[in-house]
Amino acid sequence: MVTLGELFDELDYELEDMLDVLSQAIDLIEDGKVKEGVEVLKALEEDMFDFLDYVDVEEGEVDVVLEEECEEPSAEAPKKAAKPAPKKAEKPKGKGKK
Repeated sequence: MVTLGELFDELDYELEDMLDVLSQAIDLIEDGKVKEGVEVLKALEEDMFDFLDYVDVEEGEVDVVLEEECEEPSAEAPKKAAKPAPKKAEKPKGKGKK
């Protein structure tokens, strides 16, 4: 069983690692290595999206969540239609070409 303290320690480690990468990008940019710094930032952005469990969602694409999947519908209760789940946060589009 994982304790809450262990989870906080893991979260702290992940955030410290991301801060280190951000510091590395800043150092590169300050040293005039802008392209390298931007690449480090792009990689960090992807890591943060993964960490936060964000997904790219194309316009019009919606996940469907079935309500009460585990319950047996009774004969008296009408079936409920599945409602679309709210979209997960879309990855913001950065400036420039990709």
